[in-house]
Amino acid sequence: MSASEEASVPPAGGAKEVKDGDAATGDAPSQKSKAELRRERAAIQAAQRAAKESKKDAEQKAKLLGVAPPPQPKVQAPKKVTKQPAKPLVGAETDTKAKKTARKKKKKEDIGSIHPAVLRLGDRYKQHSIIGGNARCIAMLQCFKEVISDYNLEKGAGRFQDDLTNRLRKPINYLTGCRKMSVSMGNGINYLKSRIKNLPDDLPVEEAQELLLSDIDNYCQEILLADRHIAERSCLDDDASLSRRHSDHQIKNGDVVLTYVRSNVIEWAFRLAHAKGIQFEVIVVDSRPLHEGRQLALTLASLGIATTYCLFNSLSTLLAKCNKVFVGASTMLTNGSLVSRAGTAMVAMMAKHFSVPVLCFCEKYKFTDKVWLGSLTNNEEAETGELMTLMDGTPSPVASILEDSSHVDVENYMYDLTPAESIDMVVTELGPMPPTAVPVVVRERADKFLE
Repeated sequence: MSASEEASVPPAGGAKEVKDGDAATGDAPSQKSKAELRRERAAIQAAQRAAKESKKDAEQKAKLLGVAPPPQPKVQAPKKVTKQPAKPLVGAETDTKAKKTARKKKKKEDIGSIHPAVLRLGDRYKQHSIIGGNARCIAMLQCFKEVISDYNLEKGAGRFQDDLTNRLRKPINYLTGCRKMSVSMGNGINYLKSRIKNLPDDLPVEEAQELLLSDIDNYCQEILLADRHIAERSCLDDDASLSRRHSDHQIKNGDVVLTYVRSNVIEWAFRLAHAKGIQFEVIVVDSRPLHEGRQLALTLASLGIATTYCLFNSLSTLLAKCNKVFVGASTMLTNGSLVSRAGTAMVAMMAKHFSVPVLCFCEKYKFTDKVWLGSLTNNEEAETGELMTLMDGTPSPVASILEDSSHVDVENYMYDLTPAESIDMVVTELGPMPPTAVPVVVRERADKFLE
């Protein structure tokens, strides 16, 4: 075969011959390089600039000569493709209304299936008639006692432990909806669930109910005993010979103790110290909107304890007169920080500025393994209307103005975060300890629940 014949033979397999200028993948034409695209864009932009300059020069000449400028060709802008809103389906509005009605009906049915004791307790939570971690936890557990007492295991419901745990979900969710759950309440619920889980399967329902009621009573009694132990540890005996470092948490003759709002365990400590004949003074610092310290001041004054009552704005003045600060606790976090009534952080920081020791009184069941990243994390926000009332409870004249204004945002947070560096000592039923010892107590309690 000659060379000319070899050149005329087509490629094997019927494939087409690739010509110059075609892409390597077949018939598609070769794409332009980036440099060529840049040159084209630059040329288009230069032409547009030249057209604008010529138009501007023509307008200036027309103004000088008093002649109308020549008409310029209109350039049509690309039409924007607007997405048409989807037409509602036939009967969609009816379905939405039906769903809303069904949800309302289901909510009413759910509330109707909740125990009346739980409904009453939820209303008291909403009205803030029960205040304080201990009071809220004990009231909740006493309410659950009524729920457990009226519980009946239905046929085919399965194990008593599983059915009772499921029955308690609705009451817990309802109470949480009335007011955000505190750590003390959460720990009480965890304790109750652990006791239910550890019940023997062969135990009769009546005996299991009696055992759970007894466990709840024991748990509530432990809370009260913890307050009693803390109060006893806070009073210095006459024959005690302790150094100042180890007696800062105790009330002695001549002490002037400043406390913020009201704490049950601190009130017990004041009562017990007065009963032992210790001569001391108390400064009660209060704040809006709950004015909890008002009742504490009245109680101490009725006992004959020298008491000074003031609002938060007088804190810096009265801190110079006291030699120790007692604060209560909603919970102690695992990093040693304190969550307590809003304003406690400012009291602790001001006390540090005046070199006054800050003692936190907290039961160990309020310790938690959680950590807050700031005061806004997991905080509870109360009704803003509480800030819009006067001392006698009547609405403030500027309340409606502030609520209707779009430039004012009214906030009413219940708690704040006090760093561990601002707390000198945590007084518990186990004794005084530094804030860094909180995780040790948390691990010990967790191990106890696992047993």
